[in-house]
Amino acid sequence: MPLPRRLTVPLAFAVGFFAVSSSGQAPAPDVVGVLKGHSDTIAAVAVSPDGTLIATGSFDKTVRLWDAATGKELRVYGGDKGHTLQVLSVAFSAQGDQLVSGGADNKALVWDMPTPNPVKTYAGAAALKAVAVSPDGVTFAVAGADGTIKVYPKGEEKGAVELKGHTGPVVGLGFSANNGFLVSAGADKTVRFWTPKDGKAVAAYHTGTADLTGLAVNAGNALPYTASADGLLRVWQAPPPPTPKAPPAAKDALTHLVTSTDGATAVVASADKTATLFAVANGTPAGSYGPTKASIEALALSPDQQTLAAGLADGSVVMWDRQGKVKAEVPAAAAGGVTAVGFHPSQPVFLTAGADGLAKGWALPIDPKQPADKATKFAIKAHTGKLTAAFFHPTNGYLVTAGADKLVRVWDTAKADKALREIGPLPNVPTALALSKDTQTLAAAVGKDVISWNLADGKELAKIAQPADVLSLSFSADKSRLLLGRADNLAVLADATTGVIHQAFPHAGPVRGAFLSQAAPIAVTASADKTVGISPITVQRVIVVGTGKVAGIALSPQGERVIAVGPGKEVTSWNTGNGTKEKAFDVGAEAIAAAFTKDGQRLAVSAADGSVKVFTIADGKQVGSIAAGAPATGLAFHPTAPALVGVLNSKAAAAWNVTVTPGMPTPPEFGRALQSYPHPAAAVGPAFLADGSFLTAADDKLARRFKIAGNAPAKTLPHPNLVDAVAFDETGKVIATGCHDGSLRLFDVEKAALSKEVKAHIKPAPANEPQPIYAVVWAPGSKQVLTASFDRSLKLWDAAGGTLVREFKAAPEPKPGDKLEPPKGPVGHRDQVFSAVFTKDGKLLASASSDRTVKLWDVASGNPVREFANPDLKSPFPGEPPASHPGWVHAVRFSTDEKLLITAGPAPRYKGYLAAWSVADGKRVAGAERDVGPIHALAVTPDGTRIVIGCGPKSRAESAVEALILKAPGK
Repeated sequence: MPLPRRLTVPLAFAVGFFAVSSSGQAPAPDVVGVLKGHSDTIAAVAVSPDGTLIATGSFDKTVRLWDAATGKELRVYGGDKGHTLQVLSVAFSAQGDQLVSGGADNKALVWDMPTPNPVKTYAGAAALKAVAVSPDGVTFAVAGADGTIKVYPKGEEKGAVELKGHTGPVVGLGFSANNGFLVSAGADKTVRFWTPKDGKAVAAYHTGTADLTGLAVNAGNALPYTASADGLLRVWQAPPPPTPKAPPAAKDALTHLVTSTDGATAVVASADKTATLFAVANGTPAGSYGPTKASIEALALSPDQQTLAAGLADGSVVMWDRQGKVKAEVPAAAAGGVTAVGFHPSQPVFLTAGADGLAKGWALPIDPKQPADKATKFAIKAHTGKLTAAFFHPTNGYLVTAGADKLVRVWDTAKADKALREIGPLPNVPTALALSKDTQTLAAAVGKDVISWNLADGKELAKIAQPADVLSLSFSADKSRLLLGRADNLAVLADATTGVIHQAFPHAGPVRGAFLSQAAPIAVTASADKTVGISPITVQRVIVVGTGKVAGIALSPQGERVIAVGPGKEVTSWNTGNGTKEKAFDVGAEAIAAAFTKDGQRLAVSAADGSVKVFTIADGKQVGSIAAGAPATGLAFHPTAPALVGVLNSKAAAAWNVTVTPGMPTPPEFGRALQSYPHPAAAVGPAFLADGSFLTAADDKLARRFKIAGNAPAKTLPHPNLVDAVAFDETGKVIATGCHDGSLRLFDVEKAALSKEVKAHIKPAPANEPQPIYAVVWAPGSKQVLTASFDRSLKLWDAAGGTLVREFKAAPEPKPGDKLEPPKGPVGHRDQVFSAVFTKDGKLLASASSDRTVKLWDVASGNPVREFANPDLKSPFPGEPPASHPGWVHAVRFSTDEKLLITAGPAPRYKGYLAAWSVADGKRVAGAERDVGPIHALAVTPDGTRIVIGCGPKSRAESAVEALILKAPGK
């Protein structure tokens, strides 16, 4: 079998000629760029369809990628995963997203190209603000500024599900480990749970008044984490618990809320002078009371839950049994109105507190016939002015009161001449009181403050400030948290010591009643908006990171630690098991975003100075730094390759090499830019899919999916012999290869599978000798494919059936004894055919051969119609026109307007030869030897202004080779 034609070329002019090296000479005027990097003959060149990239293939076993505008080397494809012998051919897909190379190692390799274009886009209805990929790496979701979330099951637009509920932009998304639910965080300060398969809203929880800045779902236990502008990380219960049903809305504003001692039953009073009793577990109304003669100003349930008492604005008291029947009344319980009522925990005594400053204990049962002095057990002038709150201590029966005189007092009603304890004066009037379950701690709502004391000695324990007046309050069972009903239409669950807000429960009016269940994590609220809220408490832990904005959040892959990005320059690691701080990472500027590697061993952090720093988690040491050029607002590591992607605030995404070997110095390629992805608008992300592509979501309403072109081949197409020629069809889905075994092969690119094999160039029996195929060219439309061979012929094949459409025959060989007569008109080639190219309409075909000629063929007839004679040369065959080149013609290409043919090949003394020919008449327009080394490959840029040539060494003594970018003839 013959040697590969490119391997034989250097020998063709090495015999009998001695070349003089031209090292150090200035480049010719038409040289636009020089591509240096290969260490052996450049056998193949190709230009991407958009003209931005140049690919070269070399005998040095590498394929190299270059920036066509600058000549900068972008990628080197080689090593163990690349070709192991000479690279003989390269070709871009029509889409420019892939490159195929053929080699002497019997392989064609398909490489993903670092193109800036998305492989797919997904349209939204509004600017997109968040993107997340499910753990299966296929399903993903995007969310917009209009609050709409769109889930793409299995990554397809078919069957996409829309989720609606947020009232503003969505700022974060995350899937649970088993895709059971999707979590979203919104600018409306809510965290929402959804079932992504059907779009059903499962639950919505509120965080308070601070903006949410990030969300992540723990892969280990599926717990969502949120970051917010108040310096907090919140951990939420998942899956969300069922939300208890609330009672129906009242007809008027709710003014008071009380509960039974066990918390199972609650009563609310309304401005319409009625009261309603309901079960806390399910909101079912269990009794209706009133209307009363005057507005209800206070409520109390007896310890046995059989009696409900209401204190009225006209100073009277009314009592009902459980069925709503009036069982007793006190017409004049307090002058100016009753402000508080209550039942003694162990004695038959009923408490009233009034606007007259008096606290009275009434003997039960109430006897309306008894005069006032006989009906009361005690009457204490508890405060100067109005009593604002009062209750019996549940264990010792002491009376605790608060008054308009800004004092809180504790009384022994048996010795009521003097208070046992006095707290105050306070900065404002205490309007509501709450006692902890262990009865040790008393809290009071004092304007916008909540103050807590040790009840035993009156020592202040905590003072927490709120942005609005506090109207109601209740302790959690462990007294670590307080539920506060506020005048700004919010109830908030706050840390009882620090005031840090854990969770919020919004209403459309002031929250005048608040109760925390002591038996279950449930908050009950009553509001002037006429509604009762019965809400699960789902914040499981709050981590106070700092006093400013937490810009972002990152969870380790196993969920054992969470990273808080910010406030400011702070980047801190926290143990998710116990909420303790582990370590801090120094980024040197305001921190913006963070991401873990898949193994959780390294952390990348971006900063406002445009840097991205990578740290080892174990010791917190910096591994390396990347100059991103602009601040990265989002980061993500590739799931399998050593690559990091950042979305920059400069309307771009970028990928960098982050190769690191533990225990070894950081390699020089660390931080090298792999790819850039310009966006027309600001974007968020990235989020990786299982196939290694990633998603961004942008303000132009598009989500985009991009590929990172790796340095390893995406597909390998094995062959039984050398692969001399490769070409993509117009769809980019089929690759044609020409092999040294004489077969044309068609491959399905996606499947990397052989779809058809044609024994295209095999000598007939008895020889049956394969004839190498040196060129494969798809005809326009990609329904036919052309092969050019060592056997001097070209053949056109039907791609679907593999049948021969037409043969462009070689010149007839004279038999021994035949008289040599000049041919009548053009004939075919007399030696191996190296290159061919169609016109755009497919009617003409040009070919180049080692017989030193270039020919033009009529495709319809298969006949040569023109030869291109070089006036400086002699005829290589008797009676035929002069040769086109002084040596083999390796490559032929049409100019973009198809008026010229450009040809390239070697010349004597290790030179190259370039020529341009008029297609119309075959005359040479330009032609000259070039001191560049033998030319092996030629490509024309899509705009026709440049040509690219690949060359061999300029002398036997040299190994350096170049590819050159030249001005096209006439340009």
